[in-house]
Amino acid sequence: MQNSSGIPSADKHQVTTYAKVKLQHNELLRRNIIESAASIMLKSGPEAVTIRRVAEIMECPTKVIYNLFGSKEGLAKELFLEGCKLLADAFQAVPLQADLKQYFLDLGQAYWDFSKDYSSYYMVMFGGAFSEFKPEEESLQAMVTALQQLTNMISTAIEQGYIAEKDPFIVVNLVWASLHGVIHLYSGGHIQNEATAKMLYDRSLLNLIHTFYGSGR
Repeated sequence: MQNSSGIPSADKHQVTTYAKVKLQHNELLRRNIIESAASIMLKSGPEAVTIRRVAEIMECPTKVIYNLFGSKEGLAKELFLEGCKLLADAFQAVPLQADLKQYFLDLGQAYWDFSKDYSSYYMVMFGGAFSEFKPEEESLQAMVTALQQLTNMISTAIEQGYIAEKDPFIVVNLVWASLHGVIHLYSGGHIQNEATAKMLYDRSLLNLIHTFYGSGR
């Protein structure tokens, strides 16, 4: 569209300020650095992730990464948060079930699959893969969000009288600790056979169902 002078009207153009362009650039760069670190981790394990190695992949000075993340701990935090998102997605992909016991089993299977499919993320989140990183408030809240599907299921079971314990977080933490114990023993080499680990895991799930669902009506 042109005005009376023949010059294109400015109101058809969207102007992005320098500040917004810089912010978008930094966010894209940040995302690519996280993905590069994740790529290294998934191929070679968390111990292979260093600022220098990520900088080599990105073909940038290490200073760029330090400026964005502050330290390796800052980068580890982003991998932790990414893992929480992946776990949340895994739980949300489980179809809702009217049969709460079956739903419990399905969520338990999703947790096992996550530990296998994203073993490096699992070790960042639960295995202390980065000694520099200690979860703080934001990270802990991300974990609460990741486990929300399990918490909702437990809360429903309590409301319907299937579980006698009234605090869903106690139940969730007991379930989480039990299942993580089997996975951690397997990932640490204490259970060398995957079939044996899965059998123990499945039996733990059934025992938890018997313990909690047997305590209610």
